[in-house]
Amino acid sequence: MKLFPSIIALSVFTPLLHAQWVVTNPISDALSEIQHFEDIAKAVEMINNQVEQINTLTQQLQQIQAYVKAFGDPEQLLSIVGADELISSLGQSGVGQTISELQELTSGIEALRYDANGLYESLGETFTTPSGFQFPRAEELYRKYGAIQQSSRNFQDVTDDVLVRREALRSEIAATTQQLQAATTDAETQKLTGVLVGYTAELEAVDREIDQAAAQVATQDAENRTDRERQEEARREERQAEMAESFRRYGEVFRLETTPPALPVTN
Repeated sequence: MKLFPSIIALSVFTPLLHAQWVVTNPISDALSEIQHFEDIAKAVEMINNQVEQINTLTQQLQQIQAYVKAFGDPEQLLSIVGADELISSLGQSGVGQTISELQELTSGIEALRYDANGLYESLGETFTTPSGFQFPRAEELYRKYGAIQQSSRNFQDVTDDVLVRREALRSEIAATTQQLQAATTDAETQKLTGVLVGYTAELEAVDREIDQAAAQVATQDAENRTDRERQEEARREERQAEMAESFRRYGEVFRLETTPPALPVTN
C-alpha cells in the first residue's frame, strides 16, 4: 500500500523534473556565451591599449632619435678640439718666482758684477784709494741692489715665457673658434664653447703673471727706498746723540769758573 503512492508521486514529478532541466540548460549556455564575449571584449580592449602604448613609445623613441640627431649625444663627444691643450696649459705654473725666493737668491757679489748686458759699468769686488791701496767692497751693503736686479731679471724671464704661452693660447683659441663655427650639433657647440671660455680665462691669467712680476720689482724698489730712509734716520739720530755727547764733554773740560776770585789781603 505504501509503494503505490510513491509510484504515483514519481510519475507525477518526473515530467516536472524533465521540464526543469530543459529550461535551465539553454540559459546557462547563453550566460556562458555572454561571459565568453565579455572576456573577448576585455582581451581586445587590452590589446588595443597595448597597441596604443606601443605607438606612444614608438613616437617617443622617434622624438628622442630626432633630438639626438639635432642636438647630438654628449657621451659620444669624447675628443674635443683644444681640450687636451687647455688642460696642459692649466698645468703650467710659469717661471716666475716669489719676492721672498728672489731675496734669498740675492748676492752682493753679483750686484757688484752686474752690468745689464753691458748697459752699466761693473763696480768690481775691490776698489783702489788715491794712495794706491786696494780694499774689498762690503758685499752685504750691495745685496739690496742685487734684490732689484734679481726682480728685474725675473720680470724679463716671466715676460718672455708669457709671450710664448700667450701666442700658443691665441692659436688654440683661433682653432677652437673655427671648430665651433663648423659644429653641427648643440652638444658639440656647448663643449667647444666651454673649451673656448677656458682658453679665454687662461689667457687673462697668463697676462696677469707679467703684472705680478712688475709689482715685485716695484715692491723691492719701495723696500730699498724705505731702507735708505731708515738708514738716514738712524744716522741723524746717531749724529744728534754724538753732538749732545760732544757738548757734554766740552762742558766738562771747559767748565766755567763761577766762584768769584778772592780779594787780596792788604796790611
